[in-house]
Order: sequence, then structure tokens, then C-alpha cells
Amino acid sequence: MKRILVANDLSPCSTNALARAIGLAARSGAAIRIVHATSEPEELSAQPSLHRRLVAEARIMAEEIAGRPIEISARVSPAGPAHAIVREAEAYGVDLVVIGAHGEPRFRDAAFGTTGSYVLRHSECPVLVVRNDASTPYAKALVAIDGEAEAPPIVAAALGVAPAAEVFAVHAFSPSWSQALGGRAEIDREETRQELELEKILGVALAGRAPVKVSAERHAIVETGEALEVIMRETAAIAPDLLVMGTRRQATFLGSHAVDAMFGCPHDLLIVPEREAVAPAAAVSA
Repeated sequence: MKRILVANDLSPCSTNALARAIGLAARSGAAIRIVHATSEPEELSAQPSLHRRLVAEARIMAEEIAGRPIEISARVSPAGPAHAIVREAEAYGVDLVVIGAHGEPRFRDAAFGTTGSYVLRHSECPVLVVRNDASTPYAKALVAIDGEAEAPPIVAAALGVAPAAEVFAVHAFSPSWSQALGGRAEIDREETRQELELEKILGVALAGRAPVKVSAERHAIVETGEALEVIMRETAAIAPDLLVMGTRRQATFLGSHAVDAMFGCPHDLLIVPEREAVAPAAAVSA
């Protein structure tokens, strides 16, 4: 990870997101770019002083968190927040976008909902939505995996943000007609087979990546049901610090699991965009 973009609207949520980004940058050696979007005439007329304030406050925070200087720059943009974040991420060539979540799950304010959903669906790089205390390192990561092709970039992104976390992988399974007709025993056999396949997929994705510890008890979980319901159910059961999901850029607002998770997940959320070479598939990707 070389460059991290942080959206800063001068709110406490943005300050928390900046703290998480600084912690990641301190470990990876990444540079931080701050973007502040405003249409307020007084802020636009005072861009130099606002720019200096953003950088100065971030550098003070970096000294407190990292104990050393971190490369930090900032941009004040007259564009709307959603477009400013996506455009700056592309222009600066970042590896990760970090935004702070406003409000409680299911009741996030309309402004963040519009901004967050746009960024999740249009970003070319992973997006980290920070909701909880940034001073605590991620200890558990729940990674939603659809299939073998999608697993490596999603797991890699998870480990880039949470390298020492315990990793759980979850996959949603929809039984075929023949399996359903075979009853619960047939479905259980298929879930067990898919769990073994998921273990292999996770093992390949984790190969050669350290430090990481994988749960010996429940590192591969296959459950019958609709994708988002399975993910949210396991999120409640495992209580991870970080939920990691893939998303499809062409998903509609109502069809996006990533957007739904943003409003329903009480934990930090890392969304990884699908690669152009990956064909669309169902199950747990958004």
C-alpha cells in the first residue's frame, strides 16, 4: 500500500477515519492524501488557510499515533463530496479510500448515504468505511467469498488493512432442486463439500502472506440462504472488527449488497471492487 486517500468533512467521524488511515500508513509506509469537499463561499475563499489547517492537524495526529512524520498532503475541492472523493482517488492513484461513517446503522444520515453509496459503487480501489474506534487494531476479519476467482483480491485487501487479524471466510449456498428434494441430509453433505472447497480457496489466497493467523475452528463457513442474510447472520455470530466484501460496479442501488451492508453493519466495512477480468457471479459478492 503506497497511497491512502481520506475524506475529511471536519466532523468527529472524519477525524476517526483519519486516525485509522494514519495507523495503516504508519505500518505500510504509505503517504496520505486528504480531500475536503466544500461549496461554501467562505471556505473556498480561504482555501490556503484551510489547506494548511488540514495538513497541520493531520501531522500532529500522525506524530501522536505513529511517533514519526508521515507524508501528508491535502486538497480542497469545490466538487460535491462523492465526486470529489472518487476523482481525487483516481487523480492521486491511491490504493485505498478511507471514509468515516455517520450515524448508527440503518439510520445513517442522508448525506453520508448518498456519498458513501456513490463512492462504494464507483471507486476503482478498495474503500474502507470506518465506524468504530480507530485506536484498536483489527483482530477479526470476516471475508465474504463467492468463488475461487474473486477470493485472492478480496483476501489480499483484507490482509492489507488487517494483516494480523484472525480470518473467517463465509460463503452463501443456494441448494439446487435435486439437493432440496434430497432433504436436509443432502444439503448438509453439499455444505460440507463446499466448506472443504472454501478452505482450499482460502488457503491459496493466504499462501505466503504473513503475519496472519487463521481460525482453526471456523475459518471456512458455508450456509444455506440469501447472500446478505448469511453475511449479516455470521457478522452477528462472529462479531468481527472488520467485514470484507466484494462489489460489482454495475450493481443498481437496490441491488447492491455493499450499500445494504454499509447501512446495516455495526462494524468497519472494507469493500473491494471487482476486477474487469472477473465475470459477474452470484452469491456473496455485492
